[in-house]
Amino acid sequence: MKLAFPTNDDKGLESYLSDHFGRAPTYTLIQNKTNEIKIIQNTGEHFGGGYSAPALLEEHGTNVLICRALGRKAVSRFKDAGIEIFITDKLIVKDALEAYNKRELKTASEEEACAGQHKH
Repeated sequence: MKLAFPTNDDKGLESYLSDHFGRAPTYTLIQNKTNEIKIIQNTGEHFGGGYSAPALLEEHGTNVLICRALGRKAVSRFKDAGIEIFITDKLIVKDALEAYNKRELKTASEEEACAGQHKH
């Protein structure tokens, strides 16, 4: 299972989670069975790239996204790509990963998604 976390830096498990999924400068990818960590740059449309962040993560084999918040459009795109989304209130990747492994995170839904006001 490959997990993706939108992050503000490239510090691996110590990275801070970005509050804005699509505008995260990096994504920290973790292979949950082996704990292999890979940091990728966000080259999605918010950063001048030609495709969406969900497409970028799908290209890297992501099965699960763990984030603090994301919009309805992103929820729909991830659902279409077959990528599960979980919402966390944790600030650091290692804490969010631990909560995921303990099955403490809530699945994201379009109804609860950010409406775009970005006041979270």
